[in-house]
Amino acid sequence: MLVETLVAAGVKTETAGAVVSFGAADEVWLEMCGANGCTALTRDQRIRYRTIEKQALKSYKVGAFTFTGGQATGQQTADRVMALLPKLKAIAISTPRPFLYTFGLRGPIATVKLR
Repeated sequence: MLVETLVAAGVKTETAGAVVSFGAADEVWLEMCGANGCTALTRDQRIRYRTIEKQALKSYKVGAFTFTGGQATGQQTADRVMALLPKLKAIAISTPRPFLYTFGLRGPIATVKLR
């Protein structure tokens, strides 16, 4: 649902499974994002707490957004991403990499410190 919505809005997307195999370690796809200058969008709520993933974000200079909406449906996720898309794009363009931001179904976009 989300990928189709983004594509319909003209957002260039790559998905896990197309670039790296499903189930690949986060460090693998994060390295691909960094190497290709892509901005990551994930629903992995725990990425902000995992040392290995945070180190990969820093090492590969990845800009990432993670949706923390828990049990949100695909439609709810797509609606929220589309509502925030102008802000997400502005952050991705203006913020030096690496960066990690979180957002949920409601409330603001929040930055996560990558220590």
